[in-house]
Amino acid sequence: MNRPNSSQPSPPRLHRVRAFVWSVGLISAVTCANATDPALVPPGVMLQQGEWRGDVGTHLVPAPFDQLPAAKWPMDGWVQMSPDPQAGTMTLRPLQAGEARTALKPILSHRQIAERGEPFDLGDQSGLSEEGSSYVRIPGSRLKAGVVPLHRFKNGTTSLVPELGYRFQLKLGELPYAFTLQNGFRTADGRPYGEGTQFTLEIGGQRYEYDLGGYGWEVRIDALGDFDGDGRPDFLFYIGGSNSSNSALVLSSQAKPGKNPPTTYLTSVGC
Repeated sequence: MNRPNSSQPSPPRLHRVRAFVWSVGLISAVTCANATDPALVPPGVMLQQGEWRGDVGTHLVPAPFDQLPAAKWPMDGWVQMSPDPQAGTMTLRPLQAGEARTALKPILSHRQIAERGEPFDLGDQSGLSEEGSSYVRIPGSRLKAGVVPLHRFKNGTTSLVPELGYRFQLKLGELPYAFTLQNGFRTADGRPYGEGTQFTLEIGGQRYEYDLGGYGWEVRIDALGDFDGDGRPDFLFYIGGSNSSNSALVLSSQAKPGKNPPTTYLTSVGC
């Protein structure tokens, strides 16, 4: 049984602080991807509307597209994810290539301007990301088209700031599963060390571990449901702290016993 959390979580936003801490946000992105181990780089891509210069006050390009010019980003296989917390649902809409090109045009334009080194006129919006839909592209995975119900926690909402170190035990239909979130790692005898959001999922007699990066003391589950129709729980996380804002999508259908990357990951850095 999970413990209730009566406070209403605030939506993801980037904090306006001094620009020199941008490097800390960049480090959190590298921590998640674990660049020393290519097997732990998230295979999927997540994009959101906002600024895409790749420096302070903007989103950072996800690892699979990091070395790819924006003009060559593929337009096939995109799905628009639109959560509705009040209705308790997530709408998943696959996009045709033309639809994706139209929806992602502002992002592509920002990236192409940045790649050419041209100046931006950002006004007062330079440090904020727009709320709403995310656009994800996950090779080899099919998200479930349509409206998917989200889990409602005991606080009555579809989002939860979980107690770190607590083992939540839930069910999706008749399928029991459990998960734990903690900050940092633990030695074999239980001593804590390091930092960063560590997510452990227990399902079907298997244990799956994820290093979600960021800062483990500021983590929120934004949506929990079966996003790809395989009958297993999937998670959308918000991870914040130290002037960075991170979103991580975990599809349990792609999990392997032991260490796993998140399915997609997006880092934004404040200014």
